[in-house]
Amino acid sequence: MKIVALSCTQKRLPSLTDALLDAAITGVVREVSDAEIQRIRLIDHRIAMCEGEDTCLDPEVGRCTLDDDFEHVVDLAEGAQAMLLAMPVYAGNVPAVLKIFQERLKSFMNAGQRPFGNLLVGTIVHSRTMLTEPALGSLFPWYLRLRNKNVASACFTQNDHQDLTRTAALDLCVAVGRQLGMTLDGSRSPANGRTALPLVQSPARPRCGDPAASSPGACGDSARQVHPSPACSHDTVTSGST
Repeated sequence: MKIVALSCTQKRLPSLTDALLDAAITGVVREVSDAEIQRIRLIDHRIAMCEGEDTCLDPEVGRCTLDDDFEHVVDLAEGAQAMLLAMPVYAGNVPAVLKIFQERLKSFMNAGQRPFGNLLVGTIVHSRTMLTEPALGSLFPWYLRLRNKNVASACFTQNDHQDLTRTAALDLCVAVGRQLGMTLDGSRSPANGRTALPLVQSPARPRCGDPAASSPGACGDSARQVHPSPACSHDTVTSGST
């Protein structure tokens, strides 16, 4: 099973982003015995900015005409079923190297099979101070356009920690990888071959307007205690202000 490990840092090796990504890879390999990891570091490839000509959307052209490593990176992800994506936060948003790559993928918007699309995804975001969650949220419109499904995410803020790799961050990244791996493994296993979790439902409670709740005071007379019937929870519910 092919899984893309996409590093979106703009630093050369070694980098914190790659260390967190390596931990996530450890987790997914633990759950998927036949995992084939395809590592891609965007910064190691020559990917030019989209020039906005939109000739790639012309059915007679059908491809981006810029001459760089973009098509090679697309080919590296051929046949993948999942992706681990790790990125730092730059200026409160995704790194430029990832934004450029996202825009270049627009050339496949009219294609039946979109590269880096229809994947299960695990996402890792880290920053020095804050804004990890907004940066994570900015990825979701891209995931939706590619019909990807994010199954696990982890956000880390460095703050006073000199080295995140000496914190629980690595364990959480392993957990992201394991969650992605278990989801992949479950998607190809027969449903009757997996252990089903028991369904637990809370006892039914009468609602205002229902016959059981139509008696005077049952729907919230101020500062009055209402004792539910034996069929409901035995907790005492106090309505109104105190």
